[in-house]
Amino acid sequence: MKTAGRNVGLDVHVVDGMLQCTPLTPDDPRYSTDFLLPSMKMVDACRADDFAFFQPSLRAGMLTAEQIHRAGARYHLGKTRSGKPMFWMIDDMLEPLDAHLGDDGWLSTLLKARQPLLRCWHPTHCLFGLHLLATPLPIAIVESEATAVVLSELFPETLWMAYADVTLLNEDLFRPLAGRTVTIYPRADTYSSTYLYFDEIATDLRQSLHLTVSVATILEEHATQEQKSRAIDILDFILENEQP
Repeated sequence: MKTAGRNVGLDVHVVDGMLQCTPLTPDDPRYSTDFLLPSMKMVDACRADDFAFFQPSLRAGMLTAEQIHRAGARYHLGKTRSGKPMFWMIDDMLEPLDAHLGDDGWLSTLLKARQPLLRCWHPTHCLFGLHLLATPLPIAIVESEATAVVLSELFPETLWMAYADVTLLNEDLFRPLAGRTVTIYPRADTYSSTYLYFDEIATDLRQSLHLTVSVATILEEHATQEQKSRAIDILDFILENEQP
């Protein structure tokens, strides 16, 4: 066991019947407390805001470079070494819980694969943008973090959040929003199944958390069948209807 530990830079020993592992080199970056688990130092080290998802709004003249930088800083956007955006899930206590890497999954999955000490770590998640909860604005929730970031500049009178992954939706995700006014903006779809799904969720939240929550009908009422077939979201709808 000691040999296996040395192979990964750890001193493995037993103290009072408990197995303990300490880095052989104190500043070994694999076991740095700043970068072993998500931290604000990790968030700051990855900061970026030059992402492709800003470009449609920039080309349409809806956003300026200054607004893009401001939105990126607001949500602490980061970038992986391969250039993928990192959407940090920072809770209302300003603690980074995880980062969504879009189609590449979650930062926690990558960290657990790389770090032998993290195999028993079970990360929790929150709404993207929850760290802004102290802002006394009505709350809007969308699926895509990129949509929330862009809309935060287009409609600054609203606090925009995102749930990112429908499989993570549960009552606890909404619990911090108690006492606030919340509107959910689901994606469009041909059979209105997404709208109906969130309408049921809203009903449950009103009963269980006494949350003032509604589901926006703008895409149900105004998106075309072709747009619904593409499962557009509210930002897609705004961009497509603003184009000449």
